[in-house]
Amino acid sequence: MHQAGQNVRHFIQCVRIASWALLAAIACLPATSAVAEKRIALAIGNDLYPNLPADRQLKKAANDATTIAGTLKSLGFEVMVGTNLGRQAMIDKLAEFTARLQPGDTAALFFAGHGVAIAGVNYLIPSDVPAVTEGAEARVRGASLAEPDLIAELQARSVRVALLVIDACRDNPFPRAAGRSIGNTRGLADAKPARGIFTLYSAGIGQTALDRLGGNDAAHNSVFTRIFAEQLKRPDLHLGDLAVEVRERVAELALKATDARGQPAPHEQTPAYYDQTLGGRIYLAGQPSGGRVEQPATKLANVAPDTERAVRPSRPGAPGESCVRNGHETYCVSSVLKPQFGNSYGAQNLFAGSSGDAWVEGREGNGVGEWVTIEFDGMRLVKSVTVRNGYQKNNDIFQKNNRVRQLRVIFSQGETQTLSLADRLGPEQLNLPKPVKAYWMKFIIDEVWAGNRYTDTALTKLVVSSERVP
Repeated sequence: MHQAGQNVRHFIQCVRIASWALLAAIACLPATSAVAEKRIALAIGNDLYPNLPADRQLKKAANDATTIAGTLKSLGFEVMVGTNLGRQAMIDKLAEFTARLQPGDTAALFFAGHGVAIAGVNYLIPSDVPAVTEGAEARVRGASLAEPDLIAELQARSVRVALLVIDACRDNPFPRAAGRSIGNTRGLADAKPARGIFTLYSAGIGQTALDRLGGNDAAHNSVFTRIFAEQLKRPDLHLGDLAVEVRERVAELALKATDARGQPAPHEQTPAYYDQTLGGRIYLAGQPSGGRVEQPATKLANVAPDTERAVRPSRPGAPGESCVRNGHETYCVSSVLKPQFGNSYGAQNLFAGSSGDAWVEGREGNGVGEWVTIEFDGMRLVKSVTVRNGYQKNNDIFQKNNRVRQLRVIFSQGETQTLSLADRLGPEQLNLPKPVKAYWMKFIIDEVWAGNRYTDTALTKLVVSSERVP
């Protein structure tokens, strides 16, 4: 985005992608199903990087891979494992893995090791990555495996569902001189969600993920993986709930971190996730207790207040949209500006992060017609909307970029309202004239306040206050 924040030109973060537990499990099939779908998993953990400095060697990536492999095996996966693999060995393992997949199968891919984000694309770093210094992005890209390529391979196999878990949020593993370094200094890129894939990251965009809570932490696994492996085994969690549980527990555990002297040093680590799966709730460890399997959101649902059965109105989507889950809500946006200067502008910024983060639309023009939808997991009674208009990193950035002047809100049941936003810093609560029952809301930008330098339109926060309809 043309914004002027600090020009952090590197975006790489990744020290140990301790989890790409890609593809996750299919909702349990009824006993009468005639199709026996396979579960296939690949776990890779790279600790040793001979061409990187001693302080960039890892200690728990291989442990994390073997731990997740064992957990997936207990869930009925056929598991392949590889540790400290060079580029060709990783390619060979991945080829063997994908060759076993057939349409309708469930696949899981777990990678623990270094990762790097370059120009908005995440790369998995093989053990034999060469030593590189400033300005050698092309060499790193050629020696690594790109996330979009792996996803494309899975999608080409027509697997039913993919769960992608990435514990790869560390500092830049490559040496840095006074000049430009390879990628960003911290964090993975805000990757575009892919159809059929459920992606769970070990930390939020731009955050670092902890290997240990402190010098005396002798745990076998990283902070993220020890929680993730535990929650994977729970039969009562579908993927959305699994991500929420992991998110909350990791965030709570990271606050217990200590420094080298053993003094409290609370760390911010809040796993992010994207849900692009279709066909209803997906359980990794079996159906909920009592044999009840919840119906997909597109099936019949109780409609208050008269308890009649009615078809839930489908959320209006569009090609190129980007979606991310937030508890009982799914945020989708019509477009996203490409990451720049170490900043990412995805939908998660609308509900997470600080006031220095924002969703910024990515289309040509002034943003009029771009939209945000918020879909609930059931009917909700919406009472108000809280916004932070524009890009509120600071007053200078706020003035340089477009702000929203008017939002048209379409509710799932057909009602439409118009919200006028103030052109100022700080939060603004917009109360609805009367509460509205809805399964989803679509916010369309109808008018903007023009920035004094750029035409990108931004929203720092957009949060709905609602309660579940009984």
